[in-house]
Amino acid sequence: MAFVALEGFSGTGKTTLALGLEKLGWMRLAESAHVVSRVVPVAERADTAADYSLLGATMAYCSVISQLRRERRIVSEGYLLSDLAYARIRYDLGKSGAYPAMLDLCRTVLRQESLRPDLYILLEAKPGTIQARQHEKDDRERNITEQFRTRYYTALAEIHSELGEANVERLYSDSDPGVTLDAVVSLLKRKGAV
Repeated sequence: MAFVALEGFSGTGKTTLALGLEKLGWMRLAESAHVVSRVVPVAERADTAADYSLLGATMAYCSVISQLRRERRIVSEGYLLSDLAYARIRYDLGKSGAYPAMLDLCRTVLRQESLRPDLYILLEAKPGTIQARQHEKDDRERNITEQFRTRYYTALAEIHSELGEANVERLYSDSDPGVTLDAVVSLLKRKGAV
């Protein structure tokens, strides 16, 4: 069965698409920012301890993925590399020191074939779309700084390259969510993941 990781900056539609795939029978793993305690700062406010907490939430899925991957199609809203991209930005800005240790841990985890996604779908949207969707989020999860948005994609590309995670497909998610879901399903069929 397929294991697909949805990646993309906050507001590109990861949760909406994962919920759509869940309705089609996929097992959905919620983004780490959605499952950690609300006292853990996320988005632009996160720090070293928060980065470790966010990675820990994602790591908690590893056993689920390993155990159920052969029986269920799994979609994850973000995954290890998304956590790393945000941590890398915070590291570069001096807001967190977690990135080097997180990178080493993720490298070790991804050596386990059962924990490597079959496909990464990188969602991109125009700045106006992202801004509109950011306003729908609660204050805790908003990433409104342009620097975060633009740096996220370059940091993510660097991490993919460094870790050899090359099975990435880009998808623009500015459309109506139903149209975008149809595009994702079509992509998954082409890739043999459905």
